[in-house]
Amino acid sequence: MEQPETVKHAALLWATAIAAGVIETVLAVSEIARDSGIDAGVWMNIGLRSVIYIGAAVLVANFARGRRWARASLAVLLSVIGLASMVVPSAMQIYDGESLIAGVGGDGDFAIAFFVVRLLHIAAVLLATGLMFSRPANAYFRKPEQVTA
Repeated sequence: MEQPETVKHAALLWATAIAAGVIETVLAVSEIARDSGIDAGVWMNIGLRSVIYIGAAVLVANFARGRRWARASLAVLLSVIGLASMVVPSAMQIYDGESLIAGVGGDGDFAIAFFVVRLLHIAAVLLATGLMFSRPANAYFRKPEQVTA
């Protein structure tokens, strides 16, 4: 079965979400470096995020090749756990009285940029998740594993 457009679009949206995560990291590290310098904790955070983004890219590549396990992994790891890690802390800050931009983007010089990129990140995850479970995608992944070179 030929790969449906919804799977291609979902893979592109997952790549967009990963790119947005990388940009968020660059913005956050830039703010920290400017304010207080980069210490061992920041380097550890950069390393952890790098592992996560590389792992996510591997999952997306396997998803695009028709691997069912990758679709399930993306759903659990990025659509549920990853999305919750972005949305829940922001929602709690907004609930505690922070403005929308401060709750999502922080209060530094890059707050607006971070806010815009974070919203793009969330939208990409939500859209990718919807597309990867659309009717054509479900039919595609129901077939024996589609392995393409």
